[in-house]
Amino acid sequence: MSWVFFSAQSLLVLSDRKVKIADTRYEVVKLMNTIVNAETGLRGYLLTGSVQFLEPYNRAAKDTALFFSQIKNREKDFAEFTPILITLDKLIQEKFSAIESTLQVQLTAGSYSPHLKFSTGASKVLTDEISNEVNKLDKILRDENDRIEVTLSLTINRLKLASLVVVFLIISILLINYRRTISLFEHASSSQELAEEFGYLAMHDALTHLPNRRNFEQYLKKSISQAGRSKQKIGLLYMDLDGFKLINDQYGHDAGDDALVGAVAKINHVLRDSDFIARVGGDEFALVAHNFNDASELLILANRIIEALNTPVIKVTGTDIFMGVSIGIAIYPDQVKSIKALISAADEAMYKAKSTGKNQAVIH
Repeated sequence: MSWVFFSAQSLLVLSDRKVKIADTRYEVVKLMNTIVNAETGLRGYLLTGSVQFLEPYNRAAKDTALFFSQIKNREKDFAEFTPILITLDKLIQEKFSAIESTLQVQLTAGSYSPHLKFSTGASKVLTDEISNEVNKLDKILRDENDRIEVTLSLTINRLKLASLVVVFLIISILLINYRRTISLFEHASSSQELAEEFGYLAMHDALTHLPNRRNFEQYLKKSISQAGRSKQKIGLLYMDLDGFKLINDQYGHDAGDDALVGAVAKINHVLRDSDFIARVGGDEFALVAHNFNDASELLILANRIIEALNTPVIKVTGTDIFMGVSIGIAIYPDQVKSIKALISAADEAMYKAKSTGKNQAVIH
């Protein structure tokens, strides 16, 4: 009988520990989500110039300190956290310093500054490093939770062979912890939904809902890797919308945003199912093309895009608003042998198209 009561007490202790682990994992997820939210909000501000995107950034910047403090308070319960939290604290400070520096460039140099590379370089590296440290915290929690699950399973299986008293004790434990269990399920559901939402926002442009620069770079890297194994070609069409700045200056940023959305809709209408298009800058887009034989087929695709913009993208106070597009084309591996060279070649061809008349396509 004493063993029964000892096992029941053990179940209570382990159940409380599982609750503590679940609460801590939820706090870890909230910390990562706020950092992603800060970056997403600032990216929206940098791309659109709309101050409404600074509200989620400012809120996330404050929440990050709060959520990190909550996790810091868990050190007494999880000793393995200490070295990771020291590193994580340093990385978070560096991350927000980098974000503030990017914001200052926006405020002083404007949206068209060539120095605005928010999604690449040091900021991206810091985000990846923070994610790695957060994953270490989560792994510590998951590993302990798995060990507890094994112990609970063994204990419960033994208790099944005991008397009806044990059954009543287990029922009592479940009833006592029912409300907390429901709360944990709600936390888990909310956390998963937030993770999915912020994951989407981190990889997509807020205005056009197209993949953003980070998404494009990851997709292009994967496509080049697959093309190398299958001996296939990859075409890159770098596009710059002609007349976007004029629309912004003459009709305002809201009209400029509407024009971008309208142009994207027209371009999407003529693309193939295998084409991947992303917004990589204010009025710059990149299209990764598969399943073609030579440059002439890409030129046909580029001309379809140009023709799609021959009709008005929007109307402003009854006036038809038009935009053109200058397109640079480069092909891997026929013309270049690396991702960096492919992007550079397509970019150079695009600037040549823009400088020699606009609204045309040029092959590298």
